[in-house]
Amino acid sequence: MLNRLTQGETVYADDLLFATLDPTTRRVRLPGGKEVLWSDTVGFIQKLPTKLVSSFRATLEELEDASLVVHVVDASHALAKQQIWSVQNIIEELMMEDTPQILVLNKMDAYDESVHNMTLDDSEWLRVHNRVIPECLVATSAKSNLNIDLLLETVEQALLQLTVVVECLIPYNKGDLLAEVHKVGTIIDEDFQADGTHVTAYVPPSLRNKLEEFVVGAASN
Repeated sequence: MLNRLTQGETVYADDLLFATLDPTTRRVRLPGGKEVLWSDTVGFIQKLPTKLVSSFRATLEELEDASLVVHVVDASHALAKQQIWSVQNIIEELMMEDTPQILVLNKMDAYDESVHNMTLDDSEWLRVHNRVIPECLVATSAKSNLNIDLLLETVEQALLQLTVVVECLIPYNKGDLLAEVHKVGTIIDEDFQADGTHVTAYVPPSLRNKLEEFVVGAASN
């Protein structure tokens, strides 16, 4: 999946248990042009062998830093629902159930509806775990490129929902703030005026606080 998202073959992939044991992070460009970091973690399984605990712990550290969890599941697997439950249970144990999550049912090129006795539209996929519930579901095939664009659009919208809209006039001597808006925000409009740069953008709440004294207009919240 990560290779498909990055349009390359930079990450080793194989149909083997523990084919990769270290989290891998790559930059992926979203439809709106913003680049975000995607971390491909070690797969979640039950009863992890002792020798792999350290690698798994690194995965958990990556998860704790995430703004969004993209939970990729092998939809063709007969035990897909049990695997979903195992991951959601670990997320709850980490007290990360409030982190927004997108459930991705991958390998749709090999999906057989009769295996699970439920349709893709069935809300049960989102409620396999009764306390950790994804925001939405996207059915994909990394192999055939099915709905990869839709997944990127869904991720972009989910990240935008974690931001707030701010309209501000940033003085020219505060170029570091404007640079931060460009780096971590999504620009809606930008205009260079006599007193500074008038910018409207989606930004994280933490950056919104830094911009407080320069806020103008009704778009801010």
